[in-house]
Amino acid sequence: MRISAKAEYACLAVIALAERYDENRPVTIREIASAQSIPETFLTQILLKLKGAGLVHSTRGSAGGY
Repeated sequence: MRISAKAEYACLAVIALAERYDENRPVTIREIASAQSIPETFLTQILLKLKGAGLVHSTRGSAGGY
C-alpha cells in the first residue's frame, strides 16, 4: 500500500503535537517541521486542512501555534 507524502507528514505532525500535549503551550510550525524533517510551507498547508477537519486547534499571535 502506498501512502502519500501529505498523509505521512500529517500523521507525523499529529504525533509531534500529541507528544507535546502535556507542555500546555502551543507548538510552532517551525518546531514541528524541524523535529520531523517536514518542509514548513508544506506543513502549513497540512495543518490548515487538519484544523478545518477539527483535528487540531490553533492559537494566533507571537506565542501561537498548534
